[in-house]
Amino acid sequence: MQALLASLEKLGLAKSEALVYIDILQNPVSNGSQITSRINIPKPSVYLALDKLYQKGIINLIPGKSKQYIAQDPVVALEQLRKDYNASIDNTLQEIKNLNHRQSYDEFIHVQGYTNFSTQLLAMINNSQKELYLHGNLDLNLFRTELEKASSRGVRIINYSFGAKYDYSFLSENFHDDKLTSDNFRLLMVADYQECLMAEGASNQDYLAIYTRNMFQVGLIAENIHNAIYWLKLYQQNPGFTYPCRLETLAEKDIHPSGYVI
Repeated sequence: MQALLASLEKLGLAKSEALVYIDILQNPVSNGSQITSRINIPKPSVYLALDKLYQKGIINLIPGKSKQYIAQDPVVALEQLRKDYNASIDNTLQEIKNLNHRQSYDEFIHVQGYTNFSTQLLAMINNSQKELYLHGNLDLNLFRTELEKASSRGVRIINYSFGAKYDYSFLSENFHDDKLTSDNFRLLMVADYQECLMAEGASNQDYLAIYTRNMFQVGLIAENIHNAIYWLKLYQQNPGFTYPCRLETLAEKDIHPSGYVI
């Protein structure tokens, strides 16, 4: 009951409307007085809710001396709610665009928690038009639907991965380093060479990430991903290749929170 009530409210019904609708579903052919006697809301609110539900096509009116109502077929009713909900989102989005708001793209936005991280990541994938560069050990199948759509609209996806190796159904250029392993999570991503996301985390812990459109940072992350691929291709093409490139610095000795070591 509570779950259904919450779902109907998310679809745009006021709480009183949702309560009245649920009551009519359980008690077909009811009038306002009968509904008021069964649910704990004022009579004026019940009649207002009935009018709103009728206008939305969620319930039907049975004419007579005492107005009685019956619920619309649930499939039809929910489809109508879906249309209204989507139309509301479209209208709101257009109104926001019409504001012509300006935003500083140089700011660094701190993103905490997996839900916020994945929301930001999906927004970048969905908005991408040309190229996506990825570097990390995250299973990208978690975002398969969005990446398939990106690929189908012509976005070039270049993925450098380490740790476990995953198979992907979306079109991508994959470079896998099987010598690097980590139980923890790391992801660097650049979209259209305009924005980037840097994230790290561990199993059963919060994800921490930074998002920015600061072009200096975007360039650094893109360079990092490209260099990782360059070195991997070099070693794969020349298995016996050796080069004393280490500098014996603090950075090389440090173990990154993700478990990745230079």
